[in-house]
Amino acid sequence: MGDVQVAVATYYAETARGGDLGIAVRGFLASAQVVNDLFTNQTTDAASYKALFVQRAAPSPAALEVIDGVKYARNVAQHVLHIVRPSDDTVLIGGQQGLRIYAVWDEVPQAAHNRLTNKRTQALRASYDSALLGREVVGTMMDTLRFYQSVNPAIVHRDIRGEWTGFPLTSQPGVTGRLHPEEPASLETAWNWLDGRIPNGDARVVCGQVTIEGIRYLCGFTFIGRHSFTPFAETVRQVERDLGAGASYLDGDVWANVDNATGLFPRAQGAVWFSRSELNSWASPITKLEREADWCLRDDTEVWLGVIRTEQLSAGFPLPVAYGVRRARRLNACVPPSV
Repeated sequence: MGDVQVAVATYYAETARGGDLGIAVRGFLASAQVVNDLFTNQTTDAASYKALFVQRAAPSPAALEVIDGVKYARNVAQHVLHIVRPSDDTVLIGGQQGLRIYAVWDEVPQAAHNRLTNKRTQALRASYDSALLGREVVGTMMDTLRFYQSVNPAIVHRDIRGEWTGFPLTSQPGVTGRLHPEEPASLETAWNWLDGRIPNGDARVVCGQVTIEGIRYLCGFTFIGRHSFTPFAETVRQVERDLGAGASYLDGDVWANVDNATGLFPRAQGAVWFSRSELNSWASPITKLEREADWCLRDDTEVWLGVIRTEQLSAGFPLPVAYGVRRARRLNACVPPSV
């Protein structure tokens, strides 16, 4: 499973680099089919797995179509040496944060299909055409990962922080396509999913408290190692829930201990700060979350008000815009892939 996850992350990275997407796709197809074969032939509950495809029932008939479509694409590439790749009909999105290609699955030529000698593989073409053809590639990759997790959650490969290896994908401003295999498709549901999971990153250092419409927010920066690529803004109640789930919120003078390192990261989506020493040398676990009077280390209340409002629907931002900002911060998905 780790190979599939890395293959998805690799493909996504190539969409920003302008590399050969066909090579990255083939890596995904090969590793995804390895997992499918494992479930089909080598697990103790292989019969139940096979039954899913016969009954076309739980966990999702649509997901089963994706898995069969991936199997078809892999077999076409493997057995008749036709390179299944994204279509040239792509969408290019981006701006100051860089461009990214959003490609869709291409049609498999009839001549290549006819060269398949296995009738069962030929029968899978209907699944490819219904579940993959013309659909954005990363979305179907996410469907594949989500399906495998639903079959066996223990198969997910996790990094030293407990997160899916290779995820979240790097946020592309203005795009709401999923960045994480567990991320729900519905934005309303996904917002609750964000609030219910522990925020990514190693620690969050609080820089102040700001009140809007009677609600108190804690603001600061999320660090991974000694770098911070994104600010955060959470209600006091949300911070309480995060702490209960094991998140690390620290109290310390950020401005006295960091340098601006934005220039070292040309693809950064905002200011990058670098701590001169390890965080535990100048910050400690927060002990008092809520104060009667608002405060900010630099007296920059207006700045933090802006940070808060960009992810607030009540400030007039459409749901996709507000969600995209909150997701990038909550998942710490602004970290450049090279970090």
